[in-house]
Amino acid sequence: MRTFLITSGTLEKPNAMAADWVTPLSLNPPLLGVAIAYQRFTKKLIDEYKDFVVAVPTIELLKDVWIAGTVSGAEVNKAEKLGITFIPSKRVKAPSIKECQANLECRVVKEVETGDHVFYVGEIVEVTYQDAFKGKPDIENYKFILHVGLGNIFTTNSSEIFKV
Repeated sequence: MRTFLITSGTLEKPNAMAADWVTPLSLNPPLLGVAIAYQRFTKKLIDEYKDFVVAVPTIELLKDVWIAGTVSGAEVNKAEKLGITFIPSKRVKAPSIKECQANLECRVVKEVETGDHVFYVGEIVEVTYQDAFKGKPDIENYKFILHVGLGNIFTTNSSEIFKV
């Protein structure tokens, strides 16, 4: 599964979590969905602010992705633990991530209860991107993170295997 970072909260109090369960839903209007477990601090922040950002990391950020996915923002200020830079988003309160190759700013338009997760449907209201997305995605020069199962094994669009 492709791995993303979901940011929530505000620039003053940012939070990031790793998420594999992200999917495109519609081109017009531009919608995507993300499933987040009920106990996650990210869910609390999305419920409060009604927005989030889907950030697209590359393998160089794997250590930060792992921390974001294994440390709770309810217990720790992740901004102090992570080696990423939170920057202002253009149209939502949730911050974007400078080092990510793309940031999709989303406003929540629907919530669907799906067992032990809430599936948030977000309308993409702004997209910022770097070199990896000028034209079609550049998979020759950029390695996007793919999560293998539920453990600490990752790969990319190459044949390399990474463990955290």
